[in-house]
Amino acid sequence: MVWIVAPAQAHSIEIASDVGSILHTKPSNNNETQDNRQQLLSFVKEPEPATNLPDNYQSQIYSDTSLLTEPMTNVTSVSQLSDVQPTTDWAFQALQSLVERYGVVVGYPNGTFQGNRAITRYEFAAGLNATLNRVNELTALGLAAKVRREDLATLQKLQSEFAAELATLRSRTDGIEAATSELAANQFSTTTKLGGRLVFAVNGGSIVGDRENRSDPNVTVFSYGLLNFESSFTGEDLLFTQLTFGSGSEQDEATKVTPALLSFIDYSGVGTDVLFRRLYYNFPLSEDLAASVFLRANASDYVDFNSYANNSSADFSTSLFLYNILLMAGDITGSGAALTWNPNRGPLTLKAFYRVDAAAQPNSRTPDVDAEPDPSVTDEFFGDPTFTARDNRGGLFGDPNLAIFEAEFAPSKSFVFRAAYSLGTQEGDRYSVIAGNFEFAPFQGLALFGRFGHALDYTDVLEVGVTDNDAQPTYWMAGIAFPDLFMEGAMAGVAVGQPFIEDSVGDVTQFNIEAFYRFPLSDRITLTPLVQVITNPGNSSNNGTLYTGTLRLFFTF
Repeated sequence: MVWIVAPAQAHSIEIASDVGSILHTKPSNNNETQDNRQQLLSFVKEPEPATNLPDNYQSQIYSDTSLLTEPMTNVTSVSQLSDVQPTTDWAFQALQSLVERYGVVVGYPNGTFQGNRAITRYEFAAGLNATLNRVNELTALGLAAKVRREDLATLQKLQSEFAAELATLRSRTDGIEAATSELAANQFSTTTKLGGRLVFAVNGGSIVGDRENRSDPNVTVFSYGLLNFESSFTGEDLLFTQLTFGSGSEQDEATKVTPALLSFIDYSGVGTDVLFRRLYYNFPLSEDLAASVFLRANASDYVDFNSYANNSSADFSTSLFLYNILLMAGDITGSGAALTWNPNRGPLTLKAFYRVDAAAQPNSRTPDVDAEPDPSVTDEFFGDPTFTARDNRGGLFGDPNLAIFEAEFAPSKSFVFRAAYSLGTQEGDRYSVIAGNFEFAPFQGLALFGRFGHALDYTDVLEVGVTDNDAQPTYWMAGIAFPDLFMEGAMAGVAVGQPFIEDSVGDVTQFNIEAFYRFPLSDRITLTPLVQVITNPGNSSNNGTLYTGTLRLFFTF
């Protein structure tokens, strides 16, 4: 544990041989009318190491502890002791007496100068500096008579014995102050943090078997970028705004050249225009209840999470393995709200989600393409005969819409099970799906996971060619992951699945296999090769097997 003196008072006093000079020394703060006791931050606890660069910036400033652990030999005086002992060192006992006599706050959890353990010389120097500042404060307040002459002599001796540590301590606090000032002067915003992700990818593949006049796809290169603006106004809320851009067209991945179902690469197909991707506001309603209101977001932002198959930047790349496509009716971007309730912070979490796909659409009627326009009608919105009667289309509560209810049970860190039910209206028809999701890590370095979905009521929002009005398709996927394989931060994963099992679509069922290995080049850069195999693409035995490979380079900032 390292304690660092706040820089505001670090240079306020020096003990001199002339006792009178010290009693007339002024604090470095020029604003003498302000109560110095309100400005004193005697110690700053060293923060815990963070997991990413923006959060651990100040941790790096504090983290040089080499001087604290440097071995020392030939101990012949107090100045050579590696630790200051509570029961045998005069310096410890002298400083403890001064701390208690003058009410110095030294930053320990209980506000006292503990006398039951050895402390490092730099911890001791921090306490000594705080005591010097306290004496200086009393002097500035006109209370010099409260300071005993023998205490001044003791302080002078202590300062001499620990001169090197005090100098080091003050140089560190100067560096902290300078770095803090630079950070404040150059920060993006006082309330908003800017971050982002960028993916570079190379993709190619080959069709083996019946091609139906299709040639092998070209090798393609494409990119995908996200800019995130995270704002907080209370410290507990989050306003999240996301922009997206890319370099590709809809043909930027090899799977587009076959009729493979729901197997496109998640970060492909994004053009060069900067688009408004997400906008939501999260805020707590109580200690265990949180709410979110969104104008643009996806169901996968709130439900159906899985630690091993959820993020196309970190694990699998195709939609089949990233989220339950049946449960979310294709996971269309929309507007709505969500609630998350975790009673007493226990193992059970309940979630409710509502999304409408056309919240900004004012016209609630469906176009009738066969009707002839009436030139005599001037009120186009209410009188145009090319629109049929009102049928509850669009708006905040109109079709298409979807509600999802999810119960998550996590009795331990190694096992999580989620059960979900979605219902709503899609393209004028009822839509409902039951689903499940699990992850299980029986021991370190191995994890099993999977998803399942079955439609009770289905209309063809996924555009896979369903012609049966009574169709009840099924979806599933399962896989195995190896976290920290070969090195910390790496992960390998293999998953298999069938995106759409339905007798009315095709003569067989498409089968997908995907495998990847994420290799961290640094805390901010990862390189991931992945392969994908699709048999019977499009639920057709007439389509040959598709093999594709992708090399994904991922940057985060």
